[in-house]
Amino acid sequence: MATSRSVPVRALFGQLQLDLATGELRAQNGSSVRIQQQPLQVLRLLLEADGRVISRDELRAALWPQETFVDFEHSVNTAVKKLRKALEDSVQNPKFIETVPKVGYRFLAPVEWVTETSSNQPPRTDVSSRITDEGASQPGGAKSLWLSKSVLAIALMAAGTTALLLLYRGPLLRSKAPELSISLAVTSVGEKYSPSLSPDGKQLAFAWNGGTGLHFSIYVKLLGTEEPLRLTRQESIDFNPVWSPDGHYIAFCRIKKGDNGIYIVPSLGSAERKIRDTHWEERDFDQIFWYFGRLSWSPDGKLLAFSDRTSSNEPTSIYLLSLADSLSTRRVTSPGLPGDYNPVFSPDGRTLAFNRGSQGVTSIYTMPVAGGQERRLITGSQLGWGLAWTSDGRDIIFGRAGWLAKFGWLWKVSARGGEPQRLQIGQEGTEPFIRGSRLVYARQVSNLNIWRKQLDSKHSSLPADRFLSSTAIESGPQYSPDGSSIAFESTRSGSYEIWMCRSDGTNLVQLTHFNNVTGTPRWSPDGRQIAFDSRAPGNADIFVMDSQSGPPRQLTKETSADVIPSWSRDGRWIYFASTRSGPWEVWKMPSAGGPAAQVTRHGGYGAFESPDGKFLYYTKYPAVSGIWRMPTSGGEETLVVAGVEPESWGYWAVVEKGIYYLDTTAVPAIAFFDFASRQVTRVLELETRPAREATGLTVSPDGRAILYTQLDALTRDIVLVDNFQ
Repeated sequence: MATSRSVPVRALFGQLQLDLATGELRAQNGSSVRIQQQPLQVLRLLLEADGRVISRDELRAALWPQETFVDFEHSVNTAVKKLRKALEDSVQNPKFIETVPKVGYRFLAPVEWVTETSSNQPPRTDVSSRITDEGASQPGGAKSLWLSKSVLAIALMAAGTTALLLLYRGPLLRSKAPELSISLAVTSVGEKYSPSLSPDGKQLAFAWNGGTGLHFSIYVKLLGTEEPLRLTRQESIDFNPVWSPDGHYIAFCRIKKGDNGIYIVPSLGSAERKIRDTHWEERDFDQIFWYFGRLSWSPDGKLLAFSDRTSSNEPTSIYLLSLADSLSTRRVTSPGLPGDYNPVFSPDGRTLAFNRGSQGVTSIYTMPVAGGQERRLITGSQLGWGLAWTSDGRDIIFGRAGWLAKFGWLWKVSARGGEPQRLQIGQEGTEPFIRGSRLVYARQVSNLNIWRKQLDSKHSSLPADRFLSSTAIESGPQYSPDGSSIAFESTRSGSYEIWMCRSDGTNLVQLTHFNNVTGTPRWSPDGRQIAFDSRAPGNADIFVMDSQSGPPRQLTKETSADVIPSWSRDGRWIYFASTRSGPWEVWKMPSAGGPAAQVTRHGGYGAFESPDGKFLYYTKYPAVSGIWRMPTSGGEETLVVAGVEPESWGYWAVVEKGIYYLDTTAVPAIAFFDFASRQVTRVLELETRPAREATGLTVSPDGRAILYTQLDALTRDIVLVDNFQ
């Protein structure tokens, strides 16, 4: 069959002409400049969009393969900057490239395409015109014979076309799907969480802190408008709003001292009422919005699914709350620590999907609502950032991200199980929610850096300074025994890896290349080795590597989660936290490898020996506060520092005369507990939030400096995707 096609070779806009093959940009006065390959790809995408906004997610999907890790923000910004320079364009008053804040870019000028026709066969003749013109001038018999042949030819062509359609059915149907439209659903400043669409898909409910502060309220807004309606007004953390099937009510979770529970409020606003007490703890929002809550309202309106636990040291389970009778509850899962969360009803209401945390990894499960066998779909790291069923019930969309959602993305997995697939959209996406062809999700951008506070008398009056910083995450610093080097965690390569630098912050070197969650570096007493943990084997395990070079050596290979290593002062043992006996306990094993032995019996996590090697200090994450100790020779444990939050398991350091730790009893600060006087002194108040759930503090061997991790920036927006299939 004859074919021909028009190929665009040049684009004309303004007074400029772009050669699409060579990248040469020529002006009317004859001057020209050649655009480099990556900026040229960006420009072509903008030109072909015909005035539509190209999101940053689309740019990433088009320019880099799925598993390519780059400093995306820097690369795109550099490409656009080069384009503006070539086009002599302005950011403030653009003629060509407009920045749409927090979304992407749009090309403003009209574009005219210059094409040339390429063909590998003679041009096709229109069949209908041949029947009309040629047939009318021939005798009847010849005309009839020609028509018969024509009908046969048309039939053969139709059959061939049908075969081609069947062969390429998938791609052809996909090409006809409506184009995705991506925009910000809420443009207000501040942090927005847990988006939820109304049954008709026209309204959005979400949790918002009003721009600043640690209290969150439930808001509703009509999509396409600016002003939201505030539904709750307590000094509390209200989150996870879900709509009743008729759209008249919204159920939500509340964290408030003495008044935790599930509430219902009319979607147009009015008095709220509590329908269920819960055992959620009064924690800061960065603990709440991940594990605890995530309500789901059944499609028939009769049930609310929620996660809760019976006491602070128990795992969370999934419960069903009946709205059709006397608000009775039924426990439907019984997991181990940390438990189950993020329950979501399927569109037909027959199946419940949920996350399960266990052995240091996260799984996605489904189970019949009426009761029956659980089915595990997928297990891995970082899978607990929200679930949503697609409208046809065939797939589950989930958020996959590291702590604070850095380098996150939206993925999907079949409801029958199988290999997950990363979506082309959803960079740094969490908490997905789907209603019909609309998808909303929360997009989080966070920045953790390592700060330094000088403790010597000459510099103690000076404020802390930013020591190691980037647009990524820098955390978990640990001084080497001689104080000359620092090991730390960083995501600057695209995932959490171990890095090292000099004590002045120079000469950065990446030590591990697992391309998976790897962290908590700990130096051996002689400074020659570094122990750390990694999820690369499939669950969390302990590794040791030479501090200068050489491959890592895996020490633990149990099915349990083994994390947070540290060395004994003589270098013979490595302590670590493990779930091999059930809840988290401290274990130890020979540093050269060998059988492990349990050390603590009543909970233990993140242990360090005292400088003299006589005591072992540890926390009791995730449920019990305080820093504890026991003799390394064996004996009873005692509480040393009370009130240290369980989430601060990595935010303390034991030195010869006492313990530096994170004090949150007032404004978050680094405090010092003196062993001799048993008095507490606040050393410095943090400028922003501390980095909980992370290794955050180390003291130099000479005692003259503290390094600590600080959350310097956290922004969350809600993204709306129309025509999502």
